[in-house]
Amino acid sequence: MEMDKIAKVVKATLAADFGKVKILKVKVEKALDSDGQEILRIYVIFEGESKDLDAGAVSGAVRHIRPKLSKMGFDEFPLFSFIADSDVGAGKLASA
Repeated sequence: MEMDKIAKVVKATLAADFGKVKILKVKVEKALDSDGQEILRIYVIFEGESKDLDAGAVSGAVRHIRPKLSKMGFDEFPLFSFIADSDVGAGKLASA
């Protein structure tokens, strides 16, 4: 249930930041990084192709999401993967 709340906040925030690129789905999973620290893996499925993404919006995603996660009580670092919907069918995120 918590991951669904995070997904909704991420989707709403990124939709505002990404403008013309439509966010189709956001999937959030708790995981551990290579140092054993808890992180949030956030998969963002969007309509279009990778070239459609604004590099500034992608690079600013953590900066915009992290304060909102903190307010919700989540201190884990968000690690984003942006995946074009055309790549989902190619097996890049089979469980999407």
